[in-house]
Amino acid sequence: TYWMPSDSLLVYLLLLLLIHFTSGETEVKFSGQTEFVVNETSTTVIRLVIERTGKPANVTAIVSLYGEDTGDFFDTYAAAFIPDTETNRTVYISVCDDDLPEADETFTFYLTLPKPSAKMKLGSPKSVTVTILSNDNAFGIISFNMSALITVNEPRGRNEFVPLILIRERGTYGTVIITFEVNGPNPAEEDLSPAKGNITFTPGRSMLIYNLTVLDDQIPENDELFVVHLMNVEGGAEINTTRNSVQINIKKNDSPVRFAQSTYMVPEEVDVLTVQVVRGKDDSGKLIGPDECEVSVSYTIITGNSTAHAQLNLDFLDLQPNTTIVFPPLVHEVYMKFKILDDAIPEIAETFQIMLLKDTLQGDAVLVNPSVVHVTIQPNDKPYGVLSINSILFAQTVIIDEDQISRFEGITIVRNGGTHGNVSVTWVITRNSSDPSPVTADLVPERGEIHFDQGQMLVTLSLTIIDDNIPEEAEPYLLKLLAHTIQGGAEVSEPSELLFYIQDSDDVYGVIKFYPLESQKIESNPTGRFLSLSFVREKGTVGDVQLVYTALYIPAGALDPERAKDGILNMSRNSILLFPEGKTHHTLSIPIRNDAFLQNGAHFLIQLEGVELVNRIPLVPSVSPRLGDIRNISLRITPDIANGEIGFISNLPIILSEPEDSPATLVSIALHRDGTDGQATVFWSLKPSGPNQKAVTHDDISPFNGSVVFLSGQSDTTINITIKADDVPEMNETVLLTLDRVSVENQILKYGFTTCEITILENDDPGGVFEFSSSSRGPYSIKEGESVELQIVRTRGSLIRQFLRYTVEPRDNNEFYGSTGILEFKPGEREIIITLLTRMDGIPEVRINIFLSLNYFTSSSAG
Repeated sequence: TYWMPSDSLLVYLLLLLLIHFTSGETEVKFSGQTEFVVNETSTTVIRLVIERTGKPANVTAIVSLYGEDTGDFFDTYAAAFIPDTETNRTVYISVCDDDLPEADETFTFYLTLPKPSAKMKLGSPKSVTVTILSNDNAFGIISFNMSALITVNEPRGRNEFVPLILIRERGTYGTVIITFEVNGPNPAEEDLSPAKGNITFTPGRSMLIYNLTVLDDQIPENDELFVVHLMNVEGGAEINTTRNSVQINIKKNDSPVRFAQSTYMVPEEVDVLTVQVVRGKDDSGKLIGPDECEVSVSYTIITGNSTAHAQLNLDFLDLQPNTTIVFPPLVHEVYMKFKILDDAIPEIAETFQIMLLKDTLQGDAVLVNPSVVHVTIQPNDKPYGVLSINSILFAQTVIIDEDQISRFEGITIVRNGGTHGNVSVTWVITRNSSDPSPVTADLVPERGEIHFDQGQMLVTLSLTIIDDNIPEEAEPYLLKLLAHTIQGGAEVSEPSELLFYIQDSDDVYGVIKFYPLESQKIESNPTGRFLSLSFVREKGTVGDVQLVYTALYIPAGALDPERAKDGILNMSRNSILLFPEGKTHHTLSIPIRNDAFLQNGAHFLIQLEGVELVNRIPLVPSVSPRLGDIRNISLRITPDIANGEIGFISNLPIILSEPEDSPATLVSIALHRDGTDGQATVFWSLKPSGPNQKAVTHDDISPFNGSVVFLSGQSDTTINITIKADDVPEMNETVLLTLDRVSVENQILKYGFTTCEITILENDDPGGVFEFSSSSRGPYSIKEGESVELQIVRTRGSLIRQFLRYTVEPRDNNEFYGSTGILEFKPGEREIIITLLTRMDGIPEVRINIFLSLNYFTSSSAG
């Protein structure tokens, strides 16, 4: 069973509860938010709400900072007076922006009663916490603290360190990790280690040294400049962009030492062989690496035991005083000499090697290829020699260009073996085709005799090429040495025949070019528009030839093929034009699509890409067909051919002020049309935009839409907008004037110039005008321990947040709790009440006159 209270008991309990609230205690406490996390700015104002509950009474309360005053707040005290007719008051705690590096700081403000009593007490919560986030570079600004350029030497067989000195200025709170990267003329990891990585500052540390290692890469190098960049930072710090890099110059190093060439082929009769050794030069002969110091290297001679190997002191002698080669400072070449012994014994080719020894190298140098030389003593002791066509001519086809060469000396006859005595042989040139015409129609002479004097090993055959100005295809010829005509005891050996060619001449397959230039044009007639092009095939017309060309439409601006636009011509970008054999002229009309829009100032670019023979393969690569000197032409689209393109003359924003001396102002915005053929109507509209778009009405600007007409031949007109005056406080009001459409299809709106932003600047004091209310202007006469409430009101506009600073004058007095502070008026907020509570200092004093002043804390638009 359940017990149910009687009705009389319920009435009794309610009466006791009512007596408690009407005759009980008064309690004062914080209400609402009691934990705040804020940034340190000059406009950070914290609102603390003090609430009274219980029995109504006049209450004076003090909010004070617990602990030491660190200067982080304008005032560490604030007072509030709650009359018995109200239940709460708001006090304002203002943060001071002090420019000191600080980590997160948490402060506690306590609520106290200056006159506590048994019937008035503090409730809970009676404290609030305010955390000011880290500020003023609390975690530091990272930079290099060293010379901007460091010069180092590349080490040899050891490690070399480059110390990077970094500092952490301002604050040193927390752990900070910096990412760095090294960049240079080649991958940095080949010369420096590491080429990227992280550098860590531990809490409290303001300077550190980080070592980079210079690597011994043994690669010949000139001076190399590397840059160490501080790229990113973690942990809340920043990088000083004026000192975020250091240059490291690694001086030139590892001078290369090598032989000038890797092989020598010498006859036994050469007497002395000279072998060049080079230091400090690359393959092209350019200086590389250091040459200021002495460099030396030893060598060894390698021979074998077979008849194919030359023997030291039997076939050759080493003429060096010792086996060490020395390069004095600034000397780049040294010559080794070996005497070849002529023994009059018939021999096959014999070889030996000279090797530079890497382990013996002294000085700042490295051994590079070729570090070994192969020397071959040629077969010998055929005393009068063996004659043949130089075998080097068979490495590639011998081709003579009739149009470029009148005298050809590219064919040589060589004499191997002995060179004793004077010898000769007869040669003859014949056609290697069915052409019955004499050889002398193309070159002379067609036969002759070659003479070798004693000791001579090579003779050049000299031919005169007939330039006949007749277009001809390539023709083959055969040169023969006639063995039966040899004189002087020599022999004729293979190769004794050489096939060579006179290349096609005088543009036998033609030169294709634009012709005449004035015939390349854009034409328009009642049936449409088209490109008219004309080409000519000059000189020879042998064979079918196809021309590859492109025709591009490029909008107005830079004449760059990358900007070409498709869909204008009735053809693809790349096309082929065929010239059949014998045809010399060709005209071409390329239709322009009827729906294409041609922009005034745009171009058609026609480019000749290439020309080639069709169904015909020359004996050797041909000179022709080829293109003429002018490979491309551009045809400009003029206004009489262009379609209309309409847009604003400028797309820059228009800034206006609301008229002050008249009820309205007329603003004209200019429009321009490129291409003036035909009449066009442009429809436009106004649309509010930005954060205050809802505030824009017909009372501010009109009309909100309309149209303007371009007559045929007309290129300019204006849109007229009316700006109206009123007496309403307003912020900046922005509208977008947009060109919506054009009445005819062959007129378009110009991209990027179809909108115009119009801004009417704020007016009529949108931030408000501040003053003490008429009831708060005083004067007041108060005693120590008493308080006074002051009401600050805002008239006119209240559209934006505003900050006011109030100060008790003179400023050096300490008579009040909350004698200075920052007040924050939020948008729409019209009044704030502050309380000044006099301190009970126990010091006898005469009457003191105190003033309270208001000042704008930041510049604003208020009156």
